[in-house]
Amino acid sequence: MTKGLFITGTDTDVGKTAVAVTILQQWVSQQIDCRAYKPVASGVQSSPSDIDRLWCASGNAGTRDDVCPQAFQLPVAPEQAAAAEGRQVDDALLRQGLCPHMHADVVLIEGAGGLFSPLSHQTLNADLARDFQIPVVIVDSSRLGAIGRTLTTVTAAESVGLTVSAVVLSQSESGHHGETQKPESPEVIARQSRVELQRRLPHIVVCGLGYDASTIEPFVEWQAIASQLSMPSKPQF
Repeated sequence: MTKGLFITGTDTDVGKTAVAVTILQQWVSQQIDCRAYKPVASGVQSSPSDIDRLWCASGNAGTRDDVCPQAFQLPVAPEQAAAAEGRQVDDALLRQGLCPHMHADVVLIEGAGGLFSPLSHQTLNADLARDFQIPVVIVDSSRLGAIGRTLTTVTAAESVGLTVSAVVLSQSESGHHGETQKPESPEVIARQSRVELQRRLPHIVVCGLGYDASTIEPFVEWQAIASQLSMPSKPQF
């Protein structure tokens, strides 16, 4: 029985891939047979790309093309990036691309952009999470506004029937030396935001990934949070 988690964000560039990589590395260290799947990616211009990072974190399980069967170079929305190359995002493949991973114990699926960002003309990240019927992990950057952004995304996710199992605040920058205790420092914002979010979301695990950290704290058994993946037989438009 293959289980899965859907990693998404409050927006783009909030640290989704850093969180996804950390979870995959934890699974590999626990000798759990895991796979990474990114249904579509844009902005794939440099190496190592997010696709490379996910594949490496999974222990190079499967092939790189299996990790992301639809990748485009321009750093804009996937549909626009595809059009710039004279291509289009294949909606069926967004779902069927999961097939090569269905023999693994657990699959980590990372969306593109925020939870309600479009992956194609028909499909949002939220649509895929709902089709796969797996828990959602929401990532936000631990900077000013994290509480409001995260509460908004959790509320929206639950309003369309998604199960949000965890929130991870990802710290993308370090504070200046000697300023780590100032109220505006990334460390203090991260700590206080986590406490406030956990108070307001008692039914959800709230944790954080520090700057350049290799573990998410407090420790989470991510495989226990994952649930059985549903493989749609055909796209549901």
